Amino acid sequence: GSTIGALSVLSVVTLVIGLILCKGTITGGWVPINKNLWSISFVMITSASAYFLLGLMYLLIDFLHLWCGSPFNSAGKNPLFLYVGSYIVYSYFPFNWQTAQTHAALMLQSLVGTICWLLVGLYLDYKKKYFKI
Repeated sequence: GSTIGALSVLSVVTLVIGLILCKGTITGGWVPINKNLWSISFVMITSASAYFLLGLMYLLIDFLHLWCGSPFNSAGKNPLFLYVGSYIVYSYFPFNWQTAQTHAALMLQSLVGTICWLLVGLYLDYKKKYFKI
């Protein structure tokens, strides 16, 4: 109840603030959306999407019990291993390969890399191997 409501309100408020600051355009408004500079409009709109997704996950996992969170909970049991591993083998296939510098090609490459690391996390969880400091 109240958690979902709070996340919904935060999502709407931050989205409205972000849209007002950029006047609903990407390059216009008082404060244009600029990822490189982390403009306040970029931060507000990104925060709105994060609050929305967090509320949705809370609703599906904790409130309605429609989903257990898999495979992300398995990856979350070894975050340091997955982070360091991704840094070490970033330049190797299947995590990276020569591709066109288009949004679609780079998105596919990122998606394949993410799925591979989720599979690593699932395997480590299946084998009950957890790396910690």
